[in-house]
Order: sequence, then structure tokens, then C-alpha cells
Amino acid sequence: AAAAAAAEHGCGPRSSALVCGHTEWHESLARRLARLKHADACELFPTGFAANAAVLGALATSPGCAIFSDALNHASIVDGARLAAKGAGAALHIYRHNDLAHLERLLSASAAPRKLIVSDSVFSMDGDAADAAGLAALRDRHGALLVLDEAH
Repeated sequence: AAAAAAAEHGCGPRSSALVCGHTEWHESLARRLARLKHADACELFPTGFAANAAVLGALATSPGCAIFSDALNHASIVDGARLAAKGAGAALHIYRHNDLAHLERLLSASAAPRKLIVSDSVFSMDGDAADAAGLAALRDRHGALLVLDEAH
């Protein structure tokens, strides 16, 4: 099977579209993921930076939005949040690492009609994990959106 695939598709880097270009394999993966999630379509991003810039930019669309980001989020989240906030004129708040009490105070103090909490699920530099259940509870209590980056 591997020899047949190499003969048909060639060999070389087979990775993200950034490395090898968008291929039929990427398209097949997107279709399969969409079916798995019972969605009309699926968007694949070539890098974590591209994903965070696109997702956060799409969710933070106005000055009425406030973004709440963990202090130890990956650089791609930090950059995506900064770009989204600047582009929309949204407020950007940084809460102390894994400090849900601090996040609660920031959320409570914000009058923004749209609140977006963003966090890594696993923090790559320290290896610790976000309290996803706690973040979800704050999301529900404050009517916020929650974005968890599952890259690690």
C-alpha cells in the first residue's frame, strides 16, 4: 500500500498544507472530520498560529467584545488574541495562570456584552493542564464563549 501510494502521489514531506501544499489528502481529512462532527464542512489550518488568529478573529468581532487569556498561553494564542483585539477594538484581559478566582473577578468587572475566554488545555512550557470544568463553569455563569486550544 505504501509503495502504491508513493507511486501515485510521490514522496516527500506530507504534513500540513504549509509544508506540502493543500492536497487531496487534506481535503479527504476535512470531509471525514466534518462527517464525524455532523457538520457541513471543516476548516483545516496549516499552523497553530493560523488557527488561533482565524478563530479568535472570527469570535472577537466588535469593540463590545472582551477577551480573557491565561497568562501562560502559548505564543500563538497570545498573538491571535492581540490581533483579534486590535482588529475589533476589543478589550484584552490577561488573568493569572490557572487562577480561576482572578478570572472570575475580571469577568465580573467586565460590562462587555460578548466575553471570550481562551486557554491552552495543556500548557506546553510547564506541562500543567487548565481546569476545563472550572473554565466551563465560568463560561456558563458569565454567558461567555470558551476556546480551548488542544494543540498539546
